[in-house]
Amino acid sequence: MGSSLDLVASFSHDSTRFAFQASVAQKNNVDIYPLNETKDYVVNSSLVSHIDYETNDMKVSDVIFFGWCSDLIDTQSSNIKRKLDEDEGTGESSEQRCENFFVNGFPDGRIVVYSSNGKDIVNIIKNKKEILGADTDESDIWILDSDKVVKKLQYNNSKPLKTFTLVDGKDDEIVHFQILHQNGTLLVCIITKQMVYIVDPSKRRPSTKYSFEISDAVACEFSSDGKYLLIANNEELIAYDLKEDSKLIQSWPVQVKTLKTLDDLIMALTTDGKINNYKIGEADKVCSIVVNEDLEIIDFTPINSKQQVLISWLNVNEPNFESISLKEIETQGYITINKNEKNNADEADQKKLEEKEEEAQPEVQHEKKETETKINKKVSKSDQVEIANILSSHLEANSTEILDDLMSGSWTEPEIKKFILTKINTVDHLSKIFLTISKSITQNPWNEENLLPLWLKWLLTLKSGELNSIKDKHTKKNCKHLKSALRSSEEILPVLLGIQGRLEMLRRQAKLREDLAQLSMQEGEDDEIEVIEHSNVISNPLQDQASPVEKLEPDSIVYANGESDEFVDASEYKD
Repeated sequence: MGSSLDLVASFSHDSTRFAFQASVAQKNNVDIYPLNETKDYVVNSSLVSHIDYETNDMKVSDVIFFGWCSDLIDTQSSNIKRKLDEDEGTGESSEQRCENFFVNGFPDGRIVVYSSNGKDIVNIIKNKKEILGADTDESDIWILDSDKVVKKLQYNNSKPLKTFTLVDGKDDEIVHFQILHQNGTLLVCIITKQMVYIVDPSKRRPSTKYSFEISDAVACEFSSDGKYLLIANNEELIAYDLKEDSKLIQSWPVQVKTLKTLDDLIMALTTDGKINNYKIGEADKVCSIVVNEDLEIIDFTPINSKQQVLISWLNVNEPNFESISLKEIETQGYITINKNEKNNADEADQKKLEEKEEEAQPEVQHEKKETETKINKKVSKSDQVEIANILSSHLEANSTEILDDLMSGSWTEPEIKKFILTKINTVDHLSKIFLTISKSITQNPWNEENLLPLWLKWLLTLKSGELNSIKDKHTKKNCKHLKSALRSSEEILPVLLGIQGRLEMLRRQAKLREDLAQLSMQEGEDDEIEVIEHSNVISNPLQDQASPVEKLEPDSIVYANGESDEFVDASEYKD
């Protein structure tokens, strides 16, 4: 797997390395995690190595492809003096070992190959043309450039091992490039906006072996036995029987990001961070794998030799890893990972701390109670069914009361998700709801009504593919207006938060000044008492003495020991 928007997540082929970066826009580095099954894939932070792109005048945000190559390295060779990482030391001696290499593809034609820990650059390959796509297979790197030329390169050599020009898809916009395997035979997958081509590069003149007319495809994979080709687009996962003239035999409604197989299991990483597992011949998914607390799976890799899958999921910008056996997936319909009681205890402690802080802020506490009352209010099942039926009928009748239905107090978040999944079955209904919500939010992005943002959130999450397929100009125009409104509110929000922070600081400063003033008043009273007592001790003896320099003023101020505001010259006084 390569990069997805702002995220880098990629397992090495042997599942012993994982490249990760949660935010390439903010950080110009990638972390390499060493993975060890004997340690249950728990990684000590001291073993994580970092690739700093800035030291070589590169930007990780420019990289369009991340992948891994692997090769058998002769450990006895005098030409290779590479120190084994501490986490890989097993005490066993062997003449060869598998070494991983981290591959980065830049759009300007550069391919930079790093060592397994990222500390060294092994090779830099420079292609004359812009790179459109890339993939890796064992020690080989396959690239597609802007001339629609496919090249096979080795990670440690700059000279291509094989080169050929595409025939099918040459004049189309290519959106995805991938290497596939069918019963041990390497094939090249070319995906355009309307077609999928599977090319056999083994012949002297590479030819197209399969072609499928399918729009907006995102990933392809052969079944483990090579009999079926699986193609995922924005709306569904489709299975074609290659023995029956590439006949479509089955499809599942799911939005897929990554597609892989393990035995007869079809594993699909969905756009909402779950793994759905399917089998040919079964209408429903066999098993769903999710992460507790609404966290997301970012990548996975099947380990065929061990009959298990290794999963990486994101927890507070750090990857966590867990392996699940094939037997568990086939026998359990639903698997939840990250069941950690300690995390729950930490959250409970944090909640208690927040509650204590809010006790000193009556306004915040009152606002919180009002919000909780709105969210946690009990809604009867009959009310939920009734409002769902009313909304469905209004969608059919094109009623003007759709907005009132969406903002009804009978809706809960689970019911909103259920309605979107089960009741919105046509593009027309989807378009009506989206237009209604987008218009209302565009007019007032700061509306305190929390139901419309919930509707928008789950529409974009569950129906993003269908929304993207709507070609209606009116819908696209409303979408642009919505983006503009949300963008302005997004820009204003940090300013408002800053003002809120300053006001809170001023409030605390005023309280501090008040406390300091009271403290100063108390100290002043104590000092006044002490000064009065001290002056009495000094002035009484002076009043008893007949000192020539002592002079009483009309205001009864006593000057002692020559302390006067008049200068007296001693010589003149003597005369």
